[in-house]
Amino acid sequence: MWDELDAPWRACLEEAWTAYCAGSAPIGAVIVDGHGRELARGRNRRRDKAKSDGRLAGHALAHAELEALTSTDCYNGEKATYELYSSMEPCPMCLGAFYMSGLRTLHYAAPDPWAGAVDLLGTTPYMSRKAIRVERGPEDLALLSLALNVESTLRRDTAPRAEMFLEVWAAHVPQAVALGRALLESGELDRLRREGATAAGMVGRVAELVGPSDMKAAR
Repeated sequence: MWDELDAPWRACLEEAWTAYCAGSAPIGAVIVDGHGRELARGRNRRRDKAKSDGRLAGHALAHAELEALTSTDCYNGEKATYELYSSMEPCPMCLGAFYMSGLRTLHYAAPDPWAGAVDLLGTTPYMSRKAIRVERGPEDLALLSLALNVESTLRRDTAPRAEMFLEVWAAHVPQAVALGRALLESGELDRLRREGATAAGMVGRVAELVGPSDMKAAR
């Protein structure tokens, strides 16, 4: 699976895995220019213990897409050719930041029935002004991305709060929720974190556990 992913998706997973290992939500984002060259990366830092390199951390607004967008020069004539990739469907805040940045193309891997806000496009006169292209990532990547967030949510949140998210996710993407629960029970992700595994190593191990034929997401 890893070698079959385009470079921006691998970058998203690398950032998502770094966020997981830091104790934050496993979500990563990357911005590329019109030639596919990487311009900026971002990851979720909501639960990071301290600020690093001047980046927002330990704050409710420390989302992956926002970090990538604010690390990019969006005040030039090329911005309309830039593309934002995210391992999860952006929330309302991040979608709004993307829309206002001047970028025109959004790629996301996993749908987020709880907080995903792509449906906000076209709902108001302002949100209808710009021609935005939205594309989904590979199905196996979507399954893995949401499963990582399920496992992370179960690990870090109290039962009532965690189940609130999972009830919504399970109604739309039950396969991802089942995989996330299985990963938590196995303790495999935590073991890989402690061993300092790379994102590629993590992806390979998850694929071994579930089997290539099962790495398909329910849309």
